[in-house]
Amino acid sequence: MALALVLAAAATPILSCPGGTIETSCTAAQVEAKIALTRARVTGIAQRCLYDFGGKCTVEASGRINPAGRGTALLWQKMLLAPRDGAQRRMLVLVAQDKAGKASLAGFAESSGSIGAPDLVVDNDQRQLIYVGGTPAGSGGGNADALFMSETAEPGWRRVDLSDWSEQGGKMLPTGYWLRGPAEFSFDDMTASAPVAREGDGDCCPRGGNALFDLDIQGDRLMLTRLRFQPMQPLGRDIEVTAGILED
Repeated sequence: MALALVLAAAATPILSCPGGTIETSCTAAQVEAKIALTRARVTGIAQRCLYDFGGKCTVEASGRINPAGRGTALLWQKMLLAPRDGAQRRMLVLVAQDKAGKASLAGFAESSGSIGAPDLVVDNDQRQLIYVGGTPAGSGGGNADALFMSETAEPGWRRVDLSDWSEQGGKMLPTGYWLRGPAEFSFDDMTASAPVAREGDGDCCPRGGNALFDLDIQGDRLMLTRLRFQPMQPLGRDIEVTAGILED
């Protein structure tokens, strides 16, 4: 495994470890070892969980992606995981399947809140990108998105590290402004946008504008290469009106 991929895996915390309890910690490799890709499991992907979690597992959705001219299909399964002693999580597993029916793990993603179906956003002679949108539980306004990449020059699927996009973007903003999130990624044209908060904003309502970023993938890491941002500041005093007190 390349060093960049090791770092990407290490930067992504595991939410649902084998054993079905929140009392344990584990690595991505340990989760992958418990994802069963037998012919029977893959054939029954719509009914039976691929991940031997240890807690309760329910298949919520499954599907198939057929990239153009590749000869390899991508199957996916979204699971609802409920540990014996904690809040439920969601996991999505991507499986590459060749023409002979042989299956191999392309990757997995997790979220404490919601997770969407995978979307093949780039499919050309050089690269394929699969994007999985996700939102964490709570009101923090973050992202639980995942991006998987396969390149002609380096066959096989690997996960792109999205873990520090907010830190990178924050360093590009003027003093007194910071990213509030969540970001909206558009990997087909390699751009992203995110709300910006300014000094004095409350936790709920960023009022500093909207930042637009150009993106690049370097190694297995998402990099922000350019910022377009027009800072917004309040004009005059605040106006507050209660309905029913205005005169005609």
